[in-house]
Amino acid sequence: MILLIGYLAAIIDVGQFLPQLTRTIARRVDDAALGSISIVSFATATVQAVLWTIYGFATNRLPIALPNVVIAPACAAVLAIAARSRRRVRRSQQAGWQHAE
Repeated sequence: MILLIGYLAAIIDVGQFLPQLTRTIARRVDDAALGSISIVSFATATVQAVLWTIYGFATNRLPIALPNVVIAPACAAVLAIAARSRRRVRRSQQAGWQHAE
């Protein structure tokens, strides 16, 4: 029974990141839409998921390891897309300032 609870938690855990991932991918070229994504939060979530994956496999706790095998790349993808968007915005702002002078 406790193992079933672990796998149910794993499904819910993965499910909480998928809407943000799909929304981020769908709007990956909309810098205004991506501006509210927290880079620090997704960097932390990525590192956390990687560590939970290592811990889960090292201790043979698959309900911990398996969802984080999905969560780590999902968080890393959101992080990469948001960071790329921020770089585009900065470059655009810098180009605008250079033309204004």
